[in-house]
Amino acid sequence: MKKIVVSILFFALSFLSLTLICEASINDLILDFDKVKTKTRTVFRKKQSEQKPKMVETVEEWKNEAQNIPLSERIIKEEKENIDAKKYYVPKLNYTFEAYNYPQGKRELNFENVKKDLQYTSYLVVDNSCRYAAYSKYFYQPETNQISSKFYVEKLDTTKTKTKRILDFKHNQQQRFPVLESGMQDIYSNLFQGLTLVDWSKDSKKLLIKEKIGSTQNGVYKTKLHVYFMKTDIRNGYLLELDDFDEAIKQYYIDWESKQLVRYRYDIEPLGFSAENDNVVVSLLYVYDNDNNKLYLGTWGYDCVKREVILISKEDYTPMLSINGLILRHSYN
Repeated sequence: MKKIVVSILFFALSFLSLTLICEASINDLILDFDKVKTKTRTVFRKKQSEQKPKMVETVEEWKNEAQNIPLSERIIKEEKENIDAKKYYVPKLNYTFEAYNYPQGKRELNFENVKKDLQYTSYLVVDNSCRYAAYSKYFYQPETNQISSKFYVEKLDTTKTKTKRILDFKHNQQQRFPVLESGMQDIYSNLFQGLTLVDWSKDSKKLLIKEKIGSTQNGVYKTKLHVYFMKTDIRNGYLLELDDFDEAIKQYYIDWESKQLVRYRYDIEPLGFSAENDNVVVSLLYVYDNDNNKLYLGTWGYDCVKREVILISKEDYTPMLSINGLILRHSYN
């Protein structure tokens, strides 16, 4: 029995000693692992610090650092465009109406356009109610260097919007009948005879048309004025040529200024219809000197209903005019 007790005590002491030794070994192992971990972390941070560029503090340091950058690192690689992700911009087409006779009386035949295309159509000019349209067609004959013209007035489709009326109008879709022609039956070298709309009247019942006659080499010989009076049926309208307007002005300068304009090259520049009286056509009169300079001879009016000539002013004066004709312009945004 004593031997058994001694054996148990010996075994207990041995187990206790072994437990203490293992615990000490584990503590030492944990301590050694913490040291290794700390050392490794220190080495990594040091290496990372060595690799990280030092923050420059002055301009001189920045210049020095910039000089040390390798050339390969200075080139910025171009990124390839992602076509699939590209967004295409589609411009929007806008239409606006613009006053045709502005500045007043300055619409003229463009010789270059006519000669280039041989047949040229002017702007489609509508009245202020957008019920009717007027335009000119010009024809060029290269063999004789001659320009002739026709003037048209047509009714628009009022069941459509004002913009669609103009866009859907086709000059050559069907046979059109001109209300006035110039030079279509004549064959003269270097002659131009161009019909151009000056403007519509405010009540849309009259059109003022100028007819320029001259040489493609020497300029304008004469300007004739016409007023076309509209009827419900356009074909039943009538044309008034203002010959007596021209003759009355020439007679005035013979009677009061002792000048015969027929000895000079003179020109009438129609501006449009008076804002005060829709029946009065307003024009400027010019005469050319030997050096081809334009000399102003007054502002004149003609009442195309009463057939009366009016001297508005001998000074450089232009009365208020009504601006009625419209053209359609387009733009993108």
